[in-house]
Amino acid sequence: MTIPSPSASTPRTEQAPGTATPRLAPHELLGLASPAYGGDYNPEQWDEATLAEDLELMTEAGVNLVSLGIFSWASLEPREGRYELDWLVEIVDRLHEAGIAVDLATATASPPAWMATDHPESLPMSADGVRLGVGSRQQYCPSSTVYRERSAALAAALAERLGDHAGVVMWHIGNEYGCHTAECFCPACARAFRAWLAERYGDVERLNAAWGTDFWSQRYTDLEQVAPPAAMPTFPNPAQMLDWRRFSDHQLRSLMEAEARILRERSKRPVTTNFMGDFPATDYWRWAESLDVISDDSYPDPADPAAAHEVAWAGDLMRGLAGGRPWILMEQAPSAVQWRRRNSPKRPGQHLLWSLARVAHGADGVLQFQWRQSRQGAETFHSGMVPHAGRDSRTWEETVATGQALRRLGPVLGEPVRAEAAVVLDWESQWALSTAIGPVEVGERFEAARAWHRSLWEAGIATDIVPVGRRLDGYRLIIVPAVFIDRPELAGHLERAVTAGAQVVVAGPTGVVDTGAGAVLGGYLGALRPLLGVRVTDHAALTGPVGQSDPRGALVSRLSRAVGTPGSETWVGLEAVSEPLRRVLERMGTPAPDLRAGGWAEELRVDAGSNEAPQDAQAGQDRGTVEVVAVFDGRGGGADLAGRPAVTRRTVAGAGAGWYVAADLDSLSRAALLRLVCAHARVRPVVADLPDGVEAQRRGKVLFLLNHGDRAAEVVGVMGTDLLTGDACTGHVVLSPRSALAVRDNMR
Repeated sequence: MTIPSPSASTPRTEQAPGTATPRLAPHELLGLASPAYGGDYNPEQWDEATLAEDLELMTEAGVNLVSLGIFSWASLEPREGRYELDWLVEIVDRLHEAGIAVDLATATASPPAWMATDHPESLPMSADGVRLGVGSRQQYCPSSTVYRERSAALAAALAERLGDHAGVVMWHIGNEYGCHTAECFCPACARAFRAWLAERYGDVERLNAAWGTDFWSQRYTDLEQVAPPAAMPTFPNPAQMLDWRRFSDHQLRSLMEAEARILRERSKRPVTTNFMGDFPATDYWRWAESLDVISDDSYPDPADPAAAHEVAWAGDLMRGLAGGRPWILMEQAPSAVQWRRRNSPKRPGQHLLWSLARVAHGADGVLQFQWRQSRQGAETFHSGMVPHAGRDSRTWEETVATGQALRRLGPVLGEPVRAEAAVVLDWESQWALSTAIGPVEVGERFEAARAWHRSLWEAGIATDIVPVGRRLDGYRLIIVPAVFIDRPELAGHLERAVTAGAQVVVAGPTGVVDTGAGAVLGGYLGALRPLLGVRVTDHAALTGPVGQSDPRGALVSRLSRAVGTPGSETWVGLEAVSEPLRRVLERMGTPAPDLRAGGWAEELRVDAGSNEAPQDAQAGQDRGTVEVVAVFDGRGGGADLAGRPAVTRRTVAGAGAGWYVAADLDSLSRAALLRLVCAHARVRPVVADLPDGVEAQRRGKVLFLLNHGDRAAEVVGVMGTDLLTGDACTGHVVLSPRSALAVRDNMR
């Protein structure tokens, strides 16, 4: 392999407004001719004989990149200020001689025991005021002065010693920030929070206005009175909680950014830190701006039939964070993890299949946690590329097979994934939605966005995931699911997209609060109302079952037995009133399936004067009337909504349309609506009419066919050369269960 010279790691230029970040692809930065392959390497945990065997096994497996030193702080700095780096340099030397590049960690993910004993104030504090102890990992307060000083000093020491080493091709800052310590409620964090608020608001009166502190007599007369939202008698102020999430994210991100500055002052190697998919505590759109390489840790559950969607979702998200450019999978399990209540191994062929799926969704590297399965510690039973049984195991056989396959995918490196559909994702909106007190409790993992993305994935449509501030030029279909904060900038981008011909689907709850968690007045949807021509006047969520059934009590409950409770249902029925949507349903089955939604519904009204173009509309742009596509039909919990609009569509003359969905459609109903919308948008699957279980993704000139199913599948019309085998594909291919093809179209 070729190790790049320092000049190969060109600093990224600043992103122009509305454009994708002009990143170099990972293989260009790392000097790789085939996708990166390897895993976390922890040689400090093993003896010399094992280390010698490791180099032999890495060569056999096709390893070309390892992440080194992630949890080695105690070995690198056994006492405060005393560094022992020679052993690490020797390991880097040996790996380099063997042709294996190093992603060198700053080792700051888990402080050593001496920091806790010598500086107990560096330990994090829970919301209940309990100092957390030593014995696991991430036992640090993000605001701790001593942690910040010692982590910066360690990063500097490593960069000065190894910053220009030919074997080091990338820096790995920290590890999974916030995974265990996403927030801290200690006095140091309280002081830092007040300083952050002072910078954000300037004075206490602006903070009072932003937080609405006249409610419940929460008004402050001095910023010193403000405390973190620790344990309280009852509900906290949602605006305070939203700012707390922003602050906690800022504190963690500032740790990473401080180390990145230190490394860049001493080394020209690119920097990364490993993300965790759509991890709720950190706004990765902001984090990505400070990184040269986007990398991810992803652990779908092999026992979940939808696990392959998790692979696709994470891959599309990482590609979006990279501005449409490739990324690296930094961690996945070769087989089973150890941290679920019960841990299923990957099925035969699944490790290779999912690895190829990562590449299909934009990865230029596939690494594992970890290289050698641990003999001791909390992750003893987390699988490794080299399992406890060594070579005599299916895991090792699949480790070697995966390495062999990836070596053949050099032509894919740096190639783009082209998508005409996009899903808009906003971390701050998810924070605001999850911290709002009502109307319903929601999770923190972008449930609505995941659901719409999965419907597109199941339909075979390539999809990007984009932030609210990015321009949407070139997309023909744009989904805006539950962007809870009203975003005028997003509304402007959507207006331009619709004018250019795009179909925009907005799903509630969207545009409900402002950036301070204050309700949008005059009808929800805010800045999106001119585009959609409707407003949400009330939320109509269903409660679900209340209390216990008492059949005998009904004989004597003269008053209560006469009371209807549609809110106690878990679903609402919809009726298609649009003839095109009826035809879609008729083609889906005989009899035609009905439309349904879950427990979320809204009261929707068409805006008066909705035919009027907004002031910023382009000259000559005419908006059509609002068409009601589906209504609530009174079934399930929809008795009080019967006849009200549930799905609407507003067109722009000669251009696109804005659709609004006032309920959380179930998967079948989403699929039906998307078939109609995709027809208007002229968005088609990557490959049409595929057998069950087969996913298709195109990356550059390479078509990936991924059979996630348990049966062999036949696909026709496939022409080209399978990069994995070198075989010619002449129109008809057969995919074994849990297998893949990577077909290069020689004519494209």
